Amino acid sequence: MNMYFYALDQAEQNAEMIIQHEEQFFSLDLGIQYHLSLFQFYLLTDKQPLALKTHRVLKKFEKTFIETEKEIFEYLDGIHQIKIGQLEDGLKKLESCFSYASVEQSDLYYHYAKALGNMGQLGDALEATHQAMDLYRQKNNFKRIIHCTLIHGVISLELKAYQTAKKYIKEVILHTSSHPDAYIKMSAYFYYGVLLKREGDFSSAVPYLLDSLNYFNQEQIEDRYCETLYEIATLYAEYDRKKKALPYIHELLKQPRIQPNCLYMIKIYKLMIEENPLDLKTYLVEAALPYFEHNELHSEYLFALRTLLTYAGAELDEQAYKSYTKKLLDHLTVYLPYYKKSMTFCRSKVMLFLFIKWSLVDLYHDGSPV
Repeated sequence: MNMYFYALDQAEQNAEMIIQHEEQFFSLDLGIQYHLSLFQFYLLTDKQPLALKTHRVLKKFEKTFIETEKEIFEYLDGIHQIKIGQLEDGLKKLESCFSYASVEQSDLYYHYAKALGNMGQLGDALEATHQAMDLYRQKNNFKRIIHCTLIHGVISLELKAYQTAKKYIKEVILHTSSHPDAYIKMSAYFYYGVLLKREGDFSSAVPYLLDSLNYFNQEQIEDRYCETLYEIATLYAEYDRKKKALPYIHELLKQPRIQPNCLYMIKIYKLMIEENPLDLKTYLVEAALPYFEHNELHSEYLFALRTLLTYAGAELDEQAYKSYTKKLLDHLTVYLPYYKKSMTFCRSKVMLFLFIKWSLVDLYHDGSPV
């Protein structure tokens, strides 16, 4: 049997043995190809801890790779870098792979689209998704076509084209009902739950999010488990079901793989639920705002400012209110091109006030920071 497919079939039961005896294994024929297959298997199934171990093994023997192995490793390493949050490095590695004959172009476009989406380059991501879908259609690779359909739905969701997003995500859910693919089905459930949440249909969102949470927990897909915990916790917090939110917040805070931006946001929600305004304002000013600003997390930064403005208004603190309003305007005009263009119609103080109000209302009704 071809070693590549054998690796995919046997990966899970052999992984720990191979990693523990890596020196001996690499003295065998096709050891590198096996590890490359193993690495790909863990990346595609989001088994990040095992992917990290396999990556460590491959790096030790990188100097012994032949040309095709170098190309495949660079491609897989690009995917790996993106999954661990090194988005720019990962994207550069993928871009360099377009000239490699050993790398399947349809799969490359597929992962390139996901990387662009993660970086917020949604227009380019959509174009790359269409490229991947066209190549998969030529090969009748229906499984990957449905994966691309989900990406299209997720990009539409991020662009707030909710009806388009709903169309594509529901198509994925319908397809996986007759052609089982648990990971893609539960990913679609997750995004459909997020979509319903952003539309304000909280009660309908909960079952989809809970089903996906149970699946990601059972399959030990840690990153997705954290993402889903975050969405459920913030849903209950915004739905004014504070007692239901707290267990999910506490569970999320225990997770070692929680993303830093989610960690800051969930601590804000926790302090809000605990009705601890003094600690909340201190945390926002001293920790959250500087972090969001430094990392250019625009929506999170605006959410934090909106929270501070709410407290300043409630406490009739005119000086603080003016200060946070100025920060808000400075941020909108410098960092967000859309808002910068929109500011051109603000000819009067009244229009300026209305613009700020509309911006904050839009953020509030969106359900959560995008």
